[in-house]
Amino acid sequence: MRRLVPLFFATVTAACLAVVPASAEPASSPAAAAARVHAVSTFEGSNCPADSLCLYRDYGFTGGGIALRAGDHLPWLGAYGFNDLMSSWSNDSGTVCYWWTDAYSGGEGHDMQDGYRVNVLPSENDMASSVRCY
Repeated sequence: MRRLVPLFFATVTAACLAVVPASAEPASSPAAAAARVHAVSTFEGSNCPADSLCLYRDYGFTGGGIALRAGDHLPWLGAYGFNDLMSSWSNDSGTVCYWWTDAYSGGEGHDMQDGYRVNVLPSENDMASSVRCY
């Protein structure tokens, strides 16, 4: 009988572990948040998609670029081929967004208010490396 008790507990434990997913993540974890990021879209010229924050390659809201939506976070613009390329932006995302001079929200931060269109200062031209819309 003494040998059956440890065998019973080992069997029950193994059965319980089999039903718990190995990659269970809380809904508020960074991995879960990354899964909620909308697909970043690209655009040509001045054709910013509706309800988006658009980062433009050139001054005057031209040159094409990338578009984000509310809730998006791009910790490194280089992953989208857009590191240190932003010269102007327009924000119609319905929320405040921010850009930083370094990847992963590092360096100097700048707010991007909803409803604004801005040519960045010459000293800030081509310096954006990270963007987040709340």
